[in-house]
Amino acid sequence: MTGTTHIAGGALAGAIAGHLTGDPVVGTVIGAIAGLFPDVDHPGSLVGRRLRPIAVLLEVMFGHRSITHTVWFCLGICLLVGILAGIVNGFLVPFGIQGLSVSLISMSVGAGALSHLALDALTRSGIRPFLPVPLPDPLRRLEHIHGPLTTGNLLSEALVTSVCWLLALYFL
Repeated sequence: MTGTTHIAGGALAGAIAGHLTGDPVVGTVIGAIAGLFPDVDHPGSLVGRRLRPIAVLLEVMFGHRSITHTVWFCLGICLLVGILAGIVNGFLVPFGIQGLSVSLISMSVGAGALSHLALDALTRSGIRPFLPVPLPDPLRRLEHIHGPLTTGNLLSEALVTSVCWLLALYFL
């Protein structure tokens, strides 16, 4: 999927997380940004162009849709951002400033990043969400998840993007 579709999917996931934690508007914005995070391993992606040295390094070391397209990466980024949000909130309290809820931030980041995986799983290339952990036989079919869509196909991208934005508006 393209960056535009990942923004829409992240916005939807963030809106749901925000709805659950009390601020769907903030959740939507955070989720939309976090929906781009897994593509940090691709120098041509929206986030990869802004963090080019990291993107080039990750692409050379691991390739695209590998380590950053796993549930472990999403959980790690969620945890890291949650810790950073807690630290920032701790610095704001003595000044009488109310920071954003750590649960709102971390849930929206996690949901947005996971939405990226879900959308890429719809493509023919698919993802390997549990790399490098081998799954037991009953779960082996989850090692490589792929669907019927082609990345960049105008009709597929427009349809998925539109559905995500409409559902996100519902949660707002």
